[in-house]
Amino acid sequence: MRWMLTDFKRGLAERSFLFALVLGCLGMLGSLVVYILQNETYTATEAFKASHSLIVPFIAPLLAALPYSNMTMLEEDCGYKKLLMLRNQGRDYTLKRWWVNNLISGITLLIPSLLLMLACRSFSSYDSYKMIGEVVVLNFVFGVVYGSLAYSLTFVNQKRYIPLITPQVLYLLFIYAFPYLNLEKYFPPLAFSPWIMPSVVEGQLLMMQLGITFAVSCMVILAGSLYRKGVAKWLQ
Repeated sequence: MRWMLTDFKRGLAERSFLFALVLGCLGMLGSLVVYILQNETYTATEAFKASHSLIVPFIAPLLAALPYSNMTMLEEDCGYKKLLMLRNQGRDYTLKRWWVNNLISGITLLIPSLLLMLACRSFSSYDSYKMIGEVVVLNFVFGVVYGSLAYSLTFVNQKRYIPLITPQVLYLLFIYAFPYLNLEKYFPPLAFSPWIMPSVVEGQLLMMQLGITFAVSCMVILAGSLYRKGVAKWLQ
């Protein structure tokens, strides 16, 4: 537990985390400024929905992947990973780093949403705090899921940039493909901001989409770990 807390603090101090956080906050507040300039009257709820749906939903996987996902690969390159694995008994290290990475990725998307929520609250009271709160929590879950996906890719490749860009590239491909396939209900950004296409949103489908992505990341980690373990035994 002490190592997890230390690693968590380390992750929050990483420049990549701060960069992703600043980028997310600028995306949210920039969207709010655009909305204010285009509308003369509005409520907090209207401002939040419109601003929340403009920029960040389309770059959210990149923001989730940036903070800490490829830290394991960096540690492996410099030899620091071997020391950590000795101190944390191998498999425990992988699991602990997975938890820390997921939490940091979730926080990366949670804070910009909370900041936008507070900024819009200065205009008026929200029509439904429950609805806004549920979407803010959804953003945290989104960050956890895509952070886990990015982390899983460190187990199956040796290129540092793959975990950072692959989730975003796949995300964009699905964004362009699903409307052409009449699969708007599965439009990926809806899992971050349901207000993009409220007429087709189904809560169960959003959870299923995130659940499948999370399950895939877990299977990739398991398969990658077993493969590496098998290679290590073969080389002995």
